Amino acid sequence: MYTGLPELLAKWQNPREADPMTRVQEEVEETKIVMHNTIQSVLERGEKLDDLVKKSENLSDQSKLFYTQARKMNKCCNYY
Repeated sequence: MYTGLPELLAKWQNPREADPMTRVQEEVEETKIVMHNTIQSVLERGEKLDDLVKKSENLSDQSKLFYTQARKMNKCCNYY
């Protein structure tokens, strides 16, 4: 009887050990999942940045309006 048979059987029972292509495919799938999650996070961050830009533009417009109104109010109150 062949003495290395139990080791070979144990090796071939694990598909990752038996077929290098299976191992590579699993690694590719894991990498695809990580990349998908990363892209999703980048898109969400981009949306948050867009919201922040809109809010800052709105704040800038409001501050300009406040400035012009304050200047008008100061002009009417100066009696020097």
